[in-house]
Amino acid sequence: MEGRLRKWRSKRDFLKLLQSRETNAETSKFFKQHSQFTDSLIKRLGLEFELLGHQGCVNCLEWTPNGEHLASGSDDTNIILWDPFRHKHLQLIPTQHIGNIFSVKFLGGSSTEIATASGDGRVLVQSIPTAVAKGHPLLECSCHINRVKRLATSPIEPSLFWSAAEDGLIIQYDLREQHECSSSQRKVLIDLSSNYGELKCVAINPMKPHYLAVGANDCYVRLYDRRMLKPYIREGHFLLSMDMIADKSSEREPVELNCAQYYAPGHLAVENAKMINYKLAVTNISFNSAGSEMLANMGGEHIYLFNVNNSRHISDMQVPQMVNKKDQPVCKQCRKTGGNGYINGVKLDHCPEENCMCFYLERANQCQKRKWMGDVYNAARDFLHVIQNWPNHTQAYIGLIECLIELKWGKEAQRWLDYFLNLPINSNHEKSVVLPSEVQNVLVSNQEKANRENELADQSISERTLRKVGEVEQKRRLESLDFELRFLGHCNTTTDIKEASFL
Repeated sequence: MEGRLRKWRSKRDFLKLLQSRETNAETSKFFKQHSQFTDSLIKRLGLEFELLGHQGCVNCLEWTPNGEHLASGSDDTNIILWDPFRHKHLQLIPTQHIGNIFSVKFLGGSSTEIATASGDGRVLVQSIPTAVAKGHPLLECSCHINRVKRLATSPIEPSLFWSAAEDGLIIQYDLREQHECSSSQRKVLIDLSSNYGELKCVAINPMKPHYLAVGANDCYVRLYDRRMLKPYIREGHFLLSMDMIADKSSEREPVELNCAQYYAPGHLAVENAKMINYKLAVTNISFNSAGSEMLANMGGEHIYLFNVNNSRHISDMQVPQMVNKKDQPVCKQCRKTGGNGYINGVKLDHCPEENCMCFYLERANQCQKRKWMGDVYNAARDFLHVIQNWPNHTQAYIGLIECLIELKWGKEAQRWLDYFLNLPINSNHEKSVVLPSEVQNVLVSNQEKANRENELADQSISERTLRKVGEVEQKRRLESLDFELRFLGHCNTTTDIKEASFL
């Protein structure tokens, strides 16, 4: 029965799924888990109503714990509580903020206490009735000295919540304790300020709340295990001296070095491992309901989906791996002379099915020709997949080596070239004459670049020195785990409040 359901689901036949649920009680759970959203339902989503009330940009939304009402935060420094199902404005909640409200959260599992974070660097916790009466907030924190961009709460710890700010700090709050504000002594959980980190977002895994994900002004999603972290008092001002920045001696590392795992697209992780790139930022992180997948919106790039439980390492394609001795079977569609698949509006010449060699080869070739951001790396991954499953296909080796050359990964390209030239399938291919010189050019170019960097390092403190990250941070970045899927859309480069969430 489950096989029949999967067959129907693959064809997006929603009516048959509904019929099966009515006639067979055992299929109800399967239907609920796998058909919360279908392509046909998503395509029918449309604007139902516009809720008007704010006098400025709306930066954040949050549902009440029971899902009945919706809270919105705006540049007008007010919170509005809505009944979206009845299209009603329920309550205007004033705050004492003097800057744009970037995040709003309900606390304690109730709908009466609300926390807000603002561009004025403050975090407020208010009881809604008290706030309406313009009373004093339950908590007023000014520990951050820069814009507070995001708040996060735990589903099983109602008294705890966290704030992420552009001063590079994650501060933990416990409503059971008395909070004392001081910019010189702050109770910090995570500190990324030594690498000029500006935190943009923070999220808690809903099924494993001890996992806390952080996004900053770079391409890396940092997943911390809170069980290995302990809040500490951070003394001193955020603005470090030039000498402290240059030698990174002030960098505070967690007690356990393995308390954090980094996630990043492979091409970005390698390019930005040693230097700070101000053009990229993880503007939003969200987990799926099972806590197994993590969706990250990359400001200045694309949207990436990471598998938290079973991730691939970015070094998987850097050295030749063991491959199958025998090719996987090819689907029947590939044996026909004409296919009917499409990718990005371009007709595929062969099989449109994702379990076949031709699909990956066609997609890799199209990405390699198109050359949008990340396309060359994505093509390299597809070529590698073909090599691992159909190792006797010459074009996959050639395509992978060409992609590594375009990525300027000279050492990896050289290893794969040596591996390819020793294979029997090479048979004196015409590319065997051209590729060695191209790889050598990349190696020479990379060496010249390294020499220039060493010359700059010997000079006095410069802009490049200030942008260089510490050795421990470099190691973590190069050990990043790669993405599973990417979603292409408009690239936001002007703001850092763009979000991508699960339905």
